[in-house]
Amino acid sequence: MANEYRQLTLLDVEQAAQVIAQSFVDDPLTSYMLPFRRTRVKTLLKFFRVYGEINIKNQRGYGVGEPLQGAAYWKFPNQDDLSVSVKSLGKFLPLLFTMYPIGYFRAKAVLTQLDTLHKKYADELHFYLDNLGVLVSARGKGLSSKLIRPFLEMADSQKVIAYTDTVAKSNVPLYQHFGFELVEESLIAGTGITTYALRRSPR
Repeated sequence: MANEYRQLTLLDVEQAAQVIAQSFVDDPLTSYMLPFRRTRVKTLLKFFRVYGEINIKNQRGYGVGEPLQGAAYWKFPNQDDLSVSVKSLGKFLPLLFTMYPIGYFRAKAVLTQLDTLHKKYADELHFYLDNLGVLVSARGKGLSSKLIRPFLEMADSQKVIAYTDTVAKSNVPLYQHFGFELVEESLIAGTGITTYALRRSPR
């Protein structure tokens, strides 16, 4: 079926960037980092082109739909942390001419907290859902399920936990629907942003 998930290839980088950038355009963290909505999608596209390419090269990109309507980046328990080559670093250079560097430092406390929570609640082998995006026009068709459920089944078969995080309160019930438990939420002082850590034990 066209709607079953598939592993993304480098030919999908642009489409995946479009899907994730559009999905994150009103995310509380990206809105805080990039306050000008008019240029936000452009900046997100530049970021997710490079970030997506690195994930896809490391066999972490998955998608649904032809053309692509949903994309997710999953880290498996046997995979190392992302390796960013010097060549890849060069591809981030266009971001230096956007609001991204200022936004990154502005949001450093939020990003640090997300990293801290990840280490706190998933310090053993685990599946990590890094990013998930579905086009607004394709929502309500079960595409998120196709990008989440198969990986949780793998986690169950391997008897390992799954972990994810979000800054969008509206995402929490979605993850809880798949058996994730909200293990900690914390408001980051001075930002108005709350981080949510979600962990799922194997079934």
